[in-house]
Amino acid sequence: MINFLQTLSIILVRPQYSGNLGSVARAMKNMGLRDLRLVSPKAKPDSSEAHRMALHASDILHQAKTFHDLAEALSEFDLVVGTTRRTGKERDNVATLRNFVSQVKASPQIKKIAVLFGAEDTGLHNEELAHCQRIVYIPSHQDYPSLNLSQAVMVLAYEWFVSDATIAMIESSQEDLADFASIESMYQDLESLLDESGFLNPQNPFHAMRIMRNLINRASPSEREIRTLRGIFRQLRWWKERG
Repeated sequence: MINFLQTLSIILVRPQYSGNLGSVARAMKNMGLRDLRLVSPKAKPDSSEAHRMALHASDILHQAKTFHDLAEALSEFDLVVGTTRRTGKERDNVATLRNFVSQVKASPQIKKIAVLFGAEDTGLHNEELAHCQRIVYIPSHQDYPSLNLSQAVMVLAYEWFVSDATIAMIESSQEDLADFASIESMYQDLESLLDESGFLNPQNPFHAMRIMRNLINRASPSEREIRTLRGIFRQLRWWKERG
């Protein structure tokens, strides 16, 4: 199973405030991201302010890589993504953050992704956005659409984390789904037990079984869950036979 959290790197271009560096590091660690890169930073990752805001995420700051040139920072990535709050007809490759995450997760051949955030006062310059194959924005209220740098990183990291957790649950479920033969054997056991107990209507035994099938099928049971159900049926039958 692909660990999508390891594919994503956060790159801050010309960050100005050390406190924001610490807050970004904390947001990243909250959501399982590890790789922080700084391009021409005015802020200092080793400052007391950065570490105060990072709290227990100082290790992210210690491991952060610093580059003087954006192209050098991006040399090893398969996909470079820029962030902006400005959209318009000249930026037809702009997608919402949620749509972007969905698109990237559907392309597992992309192994390393860089997401760029610009300086707090100006964002990314046009020449910096020119390095990006994709541009994303985070929808926000029109009265005050601009997010703080660490807030923007947190929202992006959260969307990435939640999507990764969803994929992990889906893949785990798919790997462990019960096969047709196991489910049908379980239904035979259930029908036999319900018939012995007198629960089924002899005139229409399929009505109750159809309800039970619909209920269990919606749950997409795993092999372990089917084995557990059949174990319950065996125990009930043993209890009945014991009198």
